Amino acid sequence: MSLRDSHPVGTPSWVDLATTDVEGALDFYRAVLGWEYERDPTGEINYVMAVVDGHPAAGVFDMPPEMRNEGVPPCWNVYITVADADEFAQQVTAAGGAVMGPAVDVPEPGPDAAGRMVIAADPTGAVFCTWKPLAAIGAGIVNAPGAFTWAEVSTHDNDAAEAFYCELFGWAAGTMEGVPDSPTIFTLDGAPVASTSASLPPGVPPHWKASFGVTDVDAACEAATANGGTVLMPPNDWGPGRVATVADPAGAVFDLVALSDWPK
Repeated sequence: MSLRDSHPVGTPSWVDLATTDVEGALDFYRAVLGWEYERDPTGEINYVMAVVDGHPAAGVFDMPPEMRNEGVPPCWNVYITVADADEFAQQVTAAGGAVMGPAVDVPEPGPDAAGRMVIAADPTGAVFCTWKPLAAIGAGIVNAPGAFTWAEVSTHDNDAAEAFYCELFGWAAGTMEGVPDSPTIFTLDGAPVASTSASLPPGVPPHWKASFGVTDVDAACEAATANGGTVLMPPNDWGPGRVATVADPAGAVFDLVALSDWPK
């Protein structure tokens, strides 16, 4: 089990699901990842916290009308920790990206704010979020069955994406030793933090994708199909573990991964 009480600046630290069917998503991910949930006891905040071994692992929320009206499909959002959300918003523009709106405190400004966030897009169009922790650091558990394990950006222009993220977060770009056709592996101070996708099919828009740990990828895929999901890439052995790509019943895509050696 990999527990966290902080995340280094420049590290993916949280993921949440924007969906059109919250209750259906809760049932699905409970069956596939074994999640338990915590809800706002007042009922005022429509944001459900997924919990693994008593620690916050991910979020699920009802996609707001503006996202639906823009045709955004249900999706997983990846958050990267920053030191200053407002300063970061300026850096995104300077590096060639776009900011979707000003930095905001969530769930609302004041002493109860969990953090300050910015929604941005890289020069290729892949959307990501950043997180300046206030009351909440992000995930309290990572790199474990049921927990967020990895994030990758899929784009039609890897060179542009690499240059952007390396400038923005101080990442270094390399490859995975001994893995044929390795995607770009981003590292921060020598530690791997994210990657690019090996390929993105024509017509698929650039996006970030989250991976979740499981003990048995094949069994998790069976649970996904039994609960209305779709296996987009069947389980296969690759690099340090076994991986599959799945869509939940509403269409949000994510990866399942079982590692031979879980990182700390």
